[in-house]
Amino acid sequence: MFAKYRQMHKYYWDRLKTVGRNGRILTAFIAGALIALLLELTVFNITAIRDMGNTPMVIGSDISIGEDGSYSTDTVIIDDYVKNVYIEDVYYRDTDSFIMQVMLTDEGDEYEYSLPYERVAKGVSGSGYINIYPYGRVHSIRVAITVPEGTDISGGRISVNAKKPYDIRWIRLVAVTLFISITAYSALYGWSIYIRRGDKRQIALAAAVCAMLILLGRWLSISNELMVACPWPHHKQYQELAEALDNGRVSLNEQADLRLLEKDNPYDTNALTAEEIPYNMDYAYYNGKYYVYFGIVPELLLYYPYYKITGHHLTNYNADFIMYAILVTGVFVCMWELMIRYGYREKEKKNGVPYLYYILISVCICLFSNMVYLIARPDIYNIPIISAAAFGFWGIGLVAAAGNSKGNLRKAFLCLAALSLSLIAGCRPQMMVIWFMAGYMLLLEGDALSADGKPTLKRRLIFTRKTIADTIIFCIPCIAVAIVVCLYNYARFGNILDFGATYSLTTNDMNHRGFNINRLLRGMYCFLLQPSVRVTDFPFIASSVIDSAYMGKNPTEYTYGGYFATNALLLGMLGPFLIGKDRGKSVRYAVALLLLLALVVVGFDVNGAGILYRYTCDAAPLLLLGTALSWLLIFKEYGQVRKFQVIFVIAFFAGLFYSMCVFMGGEGSVNLMDNSPVLYESVRHLFMI
Repeated sequence: MFAKYRQMHKYYWDRLKTVGRNGRILTAFIAGALIALLLELTVFNITAIRDMGNTPMVIGSDISIGEDGSYSTDTVIIDDYVKNVYIEDVYYRDTDSFIMQVMLTDEGDEYEYSLPYERVAKGVSGSGYINIYPYGRVHSIRVAITVPEGTDISGGRISVNAKKPYDIRWIRLVAVTLFISITAYSALYGWSIYIRRGDKRQIALAAAVCAMLILLGRWLSISNELMVACPWPHHKQYQELAEALDNGRVSLNEQADLRLLEKDNPYDTNALTAEEIPYNMDYAYYNGKYYVYFGIVPELLLYYPYYKITGHHLTNYNADFIMYAILVTGVFVCMWELMIRYGYREKEKKNGVPYLYYILISVCICLFSNMVYLIARPDIYNIPIISAAAFGFWGIGLVAAAGNSKGNLRKAFLCLAALSLSLIAGCRPQMMVIWFMAGYMLLLEGDALSADGKPTLKRRLIFTRKTIADTIIFCIPCIAVAIVVCLYNYARFGNILDFGATYSLTTNDMNHRGFNINRLLRGMYCFLLQPSVRVTDFPFIASSVIDSAYMGKNPTEYTYGGYFATNALLLGMLGPFLIGKDRGKSVRYAVALLLLLALVVVGFDVNGAGILYRYTCDAAPLLLLGTALSWLLIFKEYGQVRKFQVIFVIAFFAGLFYSMCVFMGGEGSVNLMDNSPVLYESVRHLFMI
């Protein structure tokens, strides 16, 4: 029987492999949709199927919240099996959610005990339905309700052993369809479609995926209601700077308290608080004036022009979204040019990188956990970081494009690359280390394509006798941006290289922080290797434990684990060093350089500032570039080896799932669980069956 089954399986497997290119995609999608629909109707609605024969029993109705903000049903004697508790038809006033708790006695417990709290959210399908698992028959049961202060609910009906209605979640259906379709396509047909320069269908598909990611980014940017409202005064610094620039000043209009001038160390904020000296938290303070120490480039590109044109201030979440859109397009351009540059296979006389890899790695970078954090938490701290990341990807992509082009087109790409890379200095100075990667591509490893399309190795793109014009064109934007940034620094602090971070009035006096190897090693472990804390309840992760016996001050906030301990895809950076020495030399050196630069940025951040999740975003673009190049080399050399395809796809989806967990994470004061309860509960219920 098993032999017959294997023979039948082989027959249909071989038939599937003979389907044409368009038929392959359609077959994978149809198969994914059918399987996803079957799972939606059965597995994800198993509770609805189980409860079809239930006989509901009402234990409470006409809810009326007391002055203490609570309500409780009477204790109801059941003496029967109870599968669930369900509250429905509730009227909400000034709230979107409330807390419900079940208390009961059963065959195993004579005295009443409480089950965990459950939050019920307005308009969320399935919310208010709670499966319970008592010990045998339930003897008595009651339900208590608590509402937020100043709110109220009324009406409603509370039942036990209710019939849960079928709940078809279209978002879940689409997500499962995509998961199965991509996996099926990879498993059935391999990655046999390679990148072809100028292929209109490939470019159109990439543009469509890019547009969908930008739309997703827009949703992420407005997902947190508190971030959209932005009630914190110190998050309005870019808006204040727009007004100051309009008045011809680089210092903010508000004057600092004169007592700050009398302090020997005005950056000791604990002393300022104890002595009741008012100060503006997280502003840069210097010689009696307040300044903005965040990069000037987002101000000049977004906030100030918007203020001049409209007379109104640009909100942070809109500015963050604009930069995310620039980041997404930059990633797709950068990855495409790197595939063209490094994917050429001399023996086959063609590009050896599967097109599917290009799409998936681009999506992976745009939805990497750090990138999701930057767009989903659009505060003033993250805007310079996401801006620097966007310009970094554009800069490297344009450098690669210059190597893939010639003539005036190359000159244009070099000019734009220099401009993009230079703008990083006015966003997040420590991320300027990506210039070393650009320098490697420009000077040490040209890989420029010759007239016949073959790569010409070790050909400098600038700083040679034949490229004087290219060199001048490349240097002009660098000099122009440097002049603006240096003049801005000099106008504020009298030093063209002083970006002002050490003048920040924060919990950490960075002027006296100094260098400490103990602090450095602890922080690098947290950023690189610390495992995330996995839990069984949604959102499945919790903040990593970063308490230590470090005998000194080391500011910390929540983190969700180190790069390499939380995203298996990054482990692909080991690939180039395991492949034969005669293959992929240029990629191997590039990956080693990017890894080294990432370590430098991590070391700078953890020593100079502390352990915060947003600081992990500084080195993320470097690691993602290294990861993309590493897997590029793996697929170029072993593109049709099934195990590499399977490993990559598994790591890809695992990374997306981890990013979702970070997005939904409940750590910190600004989280979806507390500030967007309806959205949080909507997503949580996608994982409940």
